Amino acid sequence: MKYPKTQFSKSIQDQDRVSSPFLIKYSAVATGKTGKPYMNVILTDKTGDIEARIFDQVPRFNAQAVKDTFVQIEGNAQSFNNRMQIHIKDLIVLREDEVDADEYLPPTFLHPEKLYAEVTTLIASMKDPHYKALMESIFVDDAEIIAKFKRAPAAKAMHHSYPVGLLEHVVSICKTLDFLAGHYAPHVNRDLLFVGGFLHDLAKIWELQFEKTTDYTTEGRLIGHLVMGVELIEKKIQWLEAQPGRLSEPFPNEKKLLAKHMVLAHHGRMEYGSPKEPACIEAMIVHMIDDLDSKVNAMRVFIENDPQLGMWTLLNKNMERYFYKPEWARKNPT
Repeated sequence: MKYPKTQFSKSIQDQDRVSSPFLIKYSAVATGKTGKPYMNVILTDKTGDIEARIFDQVPRFNAQAVKDTFVQIEGNAQSFNNRMQIHIKDLIVLREDEVDADEYLPPTFLHPEKLYAEVTTLIASMKDPHYKALMESIFVDDAEIIAKFKRAPAAKAMHHSYPVGLLEHVVSICKTLDFLAGHYAPHVNRDLLFVGGFLHDLAKIWELQFEKTTDYTTEGRLIGHLVMGVELIEKKIQWLEAQPGRLSEPFPNEKKLLAKHMVLAHHGRMEYGSPKEPACIEAMIVHMIDDLDSKVNAMRVFIENDPQLGMWTLLNKNMERYFYKPEWARKNPT
């Protein structure tokens, strides 16, 4: 038996009765002002997320409303602090074969094959034989990495947090780096810029799990994508040196250190999670462009999804400001 998806998160209105399947993105037990426990739940489908609360039978539902579980919910919608919220009265856990999974996963509006072709074109244009071989070993030779790279988000929530977001982010950065390499020539190394652009976030394909909802893996929580990125560079250089005829000489140690530095320094400052601050021009440029591309994407997505009518968005809590809405983003009453 299939449970049809009859209501979607973006279309639910205040005072609606809700009776439909959802995918649980997050759940946790909290304590209210009276000391009584309640459940904070985030439900999701292909149109986005919606908050939910469970106030009764918390011990029972806490064992059922588990992250990455499909559930049929019964409840009522209510607007609270300008955000829609569902008060769940009952739910039942569904098997995966009882739902159409495509109704609950974020839509892929990007074109991964087209974006990946831009990656290989840029790599083919590289001149340094060592850096070029390193990029080819990762983005051309490694089928597992390529497959994950074409699907992965770039983050859990902050920016490019949707399928193919990592690939979109990397291509956007590298195209900007290509322009800056010419603008700042001859004082920057174009190929080293590309190494930083391609590799700075690549290990997020292992830092994050993204088959249903997006969250950190155990490796991601314990090690993180910067360290995993450095480990990948070391592993691939060793692999290249073991392949007869792949390199004309051993991979120069200075180039290896610079490649690793591009990954380790891309967060810019130690308080932002960088083990090292940028110590060469290329690392500083990659850090700045990564930060720029991330913030532009985060702002654009927030403005596009903001439900507020008129010229200004609701408060963006991450950036602690309201954003002006250009004409294309304004929602006017019908």
